[in-house]
Amino acid sequence: MPLLYVPTIYVLMLSVMVLLGALTLFAWLQNRAVRALAWWSGAVLVMAAALGLLCLRGTIPDVYSVDLAYVVLFTACALMLEGARCFEGRQVSPAVLLAGALVWMAACQIPALYDSATARMIIVSAAVGFYSLGCAYVLWSGRAEPLLSRWPLIVLTALGGGLFLVRIPLAVVFPLAEAPVASFDALRSFWFAIVSTFTLLYFIAINYLFLALTKERSELAHKRASMTDALTGLANRRAFMEFAGQRLNARASGTVAFLLFDLDRFKAINDGHGHSMGDRVLRLFARALSANLPRDSIAGRLGGEEFAAIVSGPDTEATLAAAECVRESFAAVADVVDGVALAATVSIGLAYVDDRPADIEVLCERADKALYQAKALGRNRVEIALDEHVSLVPDTSVEPDVMPADFPGPPSRQVRPATKPAAAA
Repeated sequence: MPLLYVPTIYVLMLSVMVLLGALTLFAWLQNRAVRALAWWSGAVLVMAAALGLLCLRGTIPDVYSVDLAYVVLFTACALMLEGARCFEGRQVSPAVLLAGALVWMAACQIPALYDSATARMIIVSAAVGFYSLGCAYVLWSGRAEPLLSRWPLIVLTALGGGLFLVRIPLAVVFPLAEAPVASFDALRSFWFAIVSTFTLLYFIAINYLFLALTKERSELAHKRASMTDALTGLANRRAFMEFAGQRLNARASGTVAFLLFDLDRFKAINDGHGHSMGDRVLRLFARALSANLPRDSIAGRLGGEEFAAIVSGPDTEATLAAAECVRESFAAVADVVDGVALAATVSIGLAYVDDRPADIEVLCERADKALYQAKALGRNRVEIALDEHVSLVPDTSVEPDVMPADFPGPPSRQVRPATKPAAAA
């Protein structure tokens, strides 16, 4: 079996770490908004400096190759942990940055610890292990964010931390732990070769996953921006129709309600008080909508002053009550806005579908007819489409964009009159 020369592995590690740090730094320079990349690039480059000092053990004084080397090593681990904390939006912690280095500097002042290779290995393994486990914990705490690269990174950092902690009992059991690292026996040690190789692969893997993690978050942010209405924060039309269609097709049983909302006389608000006031009213309605619908509802802005929502559940009366709550809540908050009397209201059309196959576009058409009925009856009210016999799937015998001439208009009934006289049409 050929001799695996550990210093050669150290030199390889040093070269790879410098390259990884430079690439991560370059990635941060391309997108400086991701500050975690700056922390991680700094961690990798500082780690390379620590490895460089360790490689020179026996060539330069121990104060540099041992004392300073481990101070730099612990600082690199702290920078990596701070990078994870920064990624999760946490503030910089001086205690995290300095704890490992201060513990090592204190240990160097105790001859019994400093002169024992076993004690040094225990301190180093404990510090690196706890920093790695801390990184895994911080990333795990942000698991609600759907980033796929998060999970292998958590597993890898936790595994790395655990293996470093395992080195503690091994440092006591194996006699070679007491041999100087630069000695011939240590260089022939299979244990040192395995640890060095694992450390090299470990840092390559976590650096790649860190980069993948930031890339995923950036892509997720762009995807959300493309599917979100910038003014209200609700889903835009394309996203809403896509999500609502998925909800409709995925239902196993029970009733699904489609609600269509249109703010009454919104053009008059824009013309009379300016578009900034109109935007304020739209945001007020979006808040009223989100606050009064069931938590599993899907809501979106279809365009202009028109909004929609889809609600799942067997209780139609509860959905109707939620629609009334939206109407009443909005009327209350939009009666006077920023000292201006607006008396803004909303009309709502509601359509149900039971276990039958249904198409989201056709269901939207039914809710739209009920909405027009609410407008015709004086606005500021909820109307429900009652025709239970109309087809809820498109008719394939006609052009997709053309409805049959005899398509029946579903009659509607008044659900609950407005609590105050409706304004003139």
